[in-house]
Amino acid sequence: MSKARTRPHASHEHVLDEGVSAGDRWITVKREGIAETLRALQAEGYQSFLFMSAVDHLATPVRPEPPERFELIYQLRNLEAREELRVRVWVPEDDPVAPTASEVYAPAGWDERETWDLFGIRFDGHKDLVRILMPDDWEGHPLRRDFPVGGEVVDFSEDHEVWQTAPEKA
Repeated sequence: MSKARTRPHASHEHVLDEGVSAGDRWITVKREGIAETLRALQAEGYQSFLFMSAVDHLATPVRPEPPERFELIYQLRNLEAREELRVRVWVPEDDPVAPTASEVYAPAGWDERETWDLFGIRFDGHKDLVRILMPDDWEGHPLRRDFPVGGEVVDFSEDHEVWQTAPEKA
């Protein structure tokens, strides 16, 4: 499959940035415009939703620092043009909410449930945002970088207190 050769024309009012990374085309979209942008991309031929994932950039040693703690990544494919596009959305730590994409791409509902369960990012408009991997009574979101590491005390380990607790600056 070739990498994106043409520029998507999707709802430019919501596109903040664009580029190519390792041969893969990407655009960054305003959080509030993600559903509208995805609809426009779908109309342009990006009919195939591959996946949606999240990244927690807390304590990420990248320069310049990411604009927000969380990043949502939507990977789309245009089968006719044989192109892929990565759509990025920044989500702030103090308001970890984004509009649902499940009304545009139905399979996104599963990825949003997983992201809610593991990262604690909520999706407005999702019809059934429930835990799907962790038990219902689980407290917290284990893929957040500030989630306590935990572990069992190993009596013969001299440094068990170090690896059993979260780093001070996480």
